[in-house]
Amino acid sequence: MMVLIGTRDSKIKNGKIIAVECPKCESKASITYNVYSRYTHITLIPIFPVSKIIDVECNNCKEIFGYENLSEDIKIKLQSEKEINILKTPIWMFSGLIILVGYITFWMYTNIQTNDKTNVFIQNPILGDVYNLKFTNGYYSTMRIDQVTKDSVYATQNDYDAYLQYEVDEIDKPENYTNRKVKYSKKDLIILHLEDEIFSITRN
Repeated sequence: MMVLIGTRDSKIKNGKIIAVECPKCESKASITYNVYSRYTHITLIPIFPVSKIIDVECNNCKEIFGYENLSEDIKIKLQSEKEINILKTPIWMFSGLIILVGYITFWMYTNIQTNDKTNVFIQNPILGDVYNLKFTNGYYSTMRIDQVTKDSVYATQNDYDAYLQYEVDEIDKPENYTNRKVKYSKKDLIILHLEDEIFSITRN
């Protein structure tokens, strides 16, 4: 997927001012002004506005001027336009930022919920629990609980490792648990969780 980052302009207001002198044809004519909001976007999704832009068109000679090329008289009249002074940026130009904040909030909530469940499950392991593991070499994997006794847990480690944390779900398949048998005390499991080597637990 191609990601496009850039800026775009969107017209948010236009209007007319009468009896001002055109900087080019010097006639006393009316001018039409346009106000644009410039915003940044990622793949055409607006993130946030960065500036407002005003251009002016003479209704006599049809020449278009940027704000910086206008006479002081026209600038003063533009600044006195109440609609421009109170003009608010449309909320949709913040849509990408709103989505990002929503995603971060959801991620934080989900992470808290996962941690709460893991804290409960690690205290009471049961048959069939799948422990998601992070190794010191940076790889990720899983192990499945096969038997639980009073003090110990017997498990089978996954035959495969994953490069990224979210990929552990893809390797969590029954056929991937074969001969890598391990045994831990229940206290050892709690220590591994505190050291983030067990980062989550899946319980059906």
